[in-house]
Amino acid sequence: MYSGGTMPEFYPWVVKEAGFKFGDEKVEQKDMDIDPPNVNHEFLKALQKENCFNRRSFEKWERIMHSHGASLREVFNLRYGRFERYVDVVVYPSSTEHVEKIVQLADSHNVVIVPYGGGTNVTQALYLQPQSKWPDARMVVSLDMSRMNKVVWVDKDNMIACVQAGIRGQDLERDL
Repeated sequence: MYSGGTMPEFYPWVVKEAGFKFGDEKVEQKDMDIDPPNVNHEFLKALQKENCFNRRSFEKWERIMHSHGASLREVFNLRYGRFERYVDVVVYPSSTEHVEKIVQLADSHNVVIVPYGGGTNVTQALYLQPQSKWPDARMVVSLDMSRMNKVVWVDKDNMIACVQAGIRGQDLERDL
């Protein structure tokens, strides 16, 4: 029944045209196997020497959560499958100076940086190319901006504000 009318041909059409298999339920996975991190040791040594982060992590679930957003495709892969590529390490800067230094180091060590803000992936920046698509095995760093979450200044007359990259919408609304 749809809008008060019956649609007797709808079920066969969905099965034939869309390929749905009703009753063929997938089982939610309890764990996810991921590739080991691709480590650029020289980059990590330089990062440590410059002391330009608060924390870094190679933890499996932290890497998984920084390798996807909240689209239907990503949630489905998280629940039932896997992703084509995972970030190799998650780095947490706490200042603009930290970010500038990390970007400089990544550039000089041929490391890929993926900024991670709220994690929704509305920009689709978290869709990582599979390792096989890169000619060289480059380390992928998730630059988690969550510790840079302050309102820097507010201009009430012109109704504009400068905020750091890691602020979440609900926190921004509250602070403003």
